[in-house]
Amino acid sequence: MNPSLATAFGHEMAAARAAWRAGDPDASFHYLERAHILGQRHFWPHVLTHLWMLRVGWRRRDGREIFGQIVRLFATLPGALLGWVPAGNTGGANVSALRPMPMPPEFAHHFAGYSMRRSVTRRLAVLVIVGVLALAGLVGAMEWRRAALDRDLKSGATGRAAPRVADLGSTRRLEIVPLMNWHAASPDLKTEPGVAYLVRTDHATVLFDLGYNARGDATPPLLHNMARLGVSMSEVDAVFISHRHRDHVGGAAAERTGAITFGDQRPDLAGKALLSPAAVSYPGARTMVIHSPRKLFEGMATTGPIARSLFMGPVDEQALVVNVAGRGLVVIVGCGHQTVPRLLDRLAGAFSEPLYGVVGDFHYPVPEGRLRIAGLDAQRLFASGDGLFKPITMSDAQAELMLLDGLGLIALGGHDTSDEVIAWAAARFGERFRRVAVGQAIVIQGE
Repeated sequence: MNPSLATAFGHEMAAARAAWRAGDPDASFHYLERAHILGQRHFWPHVLTHLWMLRVGWRRRDGREIFGQIVRLFATLPGALLGWVPAGNTGGANVSALRPMPMPPEFAHHFAGYSMRRSVTRRLAVLVIVGVLALAGLVGAMEWRRAALDRDLKSGATGRAAPRVADLGSTRRLEIVPLMNWHAASPDLKTEPGVAYLVRTDHATVLFDLGYNARGDATPPLLHNMARLGVSMSEVDAVFISHRHRDHVGGAAAERTGAITFGDQRPDLAGKALLSPAAVSYPGARTMVIHSPRKLFEGMATTGPIARSLFMGPVDEQALVVNVAGRGLVVIVGCGHQTVPRLLDRLAGAFSEPLYGVVGDFHYPVPEGRLRIAGLDAQRLFASGDGLFKPITMSDAQAELMLLDGLGLIALGGHDTSDEVIAWAAARFGERFRRVAVGQAIVIQGE
């Protein structure tokens, strides 16, 4: 407020106070209206006039004025931020707070050149700039924290520090039946950007992950496919959850609460083990939170959770390990958030058996992913690569996959890996490559 305007405002407020002391609230309100005209472009003078108007309204026992002034007091801050100042408005409850009014001639020189449209435009531009800078700062701080945490996880939780799994045993036959993924072997099987496998060995049958059910179907795609493929929940010995993300635990609600779900269906899991790296629950199931590599059944184990910090938040993902007699370890992976290098490091540190093959997804959504949130490529921006500012590239995906070049089996799913990466892997690895498709079993026979 410039000196001339401050003097004029002070004069009107002094007159209002004098009239108040003289017991004339009507005259006091008249001077407050004039003060409002002068002071409404400035936050504190604007608030002061409305406080005094509220005081006058209270003395008059004028309910309309009291309510009107309370509303206007709440509106002063957004009005100041937006620069919305209707010139000449007297500020009382008897006039619209948004309506410009005739300017008293003696005040006109204080508002020479003033334009409410120009004022609002300038304020909006400033608010947008401040908002963008604040958002950029927040994103930058989150990304810095993510990167620092991931460095700590990478240096402090690598595989060679994990306990070794002794006396793993083996199976003569391993059958992996994809129950949910992006591709299917038959049109009567449903697909989605989610994961589920049935893993059968000589000693146990494990349901690996539960898919997504993104549309919230009463009978989720997983149960539909199980019925089509003749798979019964009664043959399942345990449910293995790779990690607690929505596309692996049956939906967003299950991710949020930890209560895994099968839509409106309630298959009986009474007494069955529920093996997860994070707290989950299901009626009747025996929840076992996995903290490190360990044997689960004869010839079957878990890598234990391998931690990674993503932009969307930290994640602990475990993979299922099966030792096939005469061949070696076959690893079933859910999303691959742990990355191939960290997975290989964990396997080398926790198991003495050689690695024969991998089955699953490794989060290679390049050039783009399957899942979009608010129009953004969520899989590529928030759940892959080295942070928000360094998303994964095709070269990154190829370099990681080449670390598997010596294996006898490389099977890639498409729920978070693009068709372009799958096509490259098929051409590169030839007969050793399999594309994961719902209903198309992968069978590995021991020697």
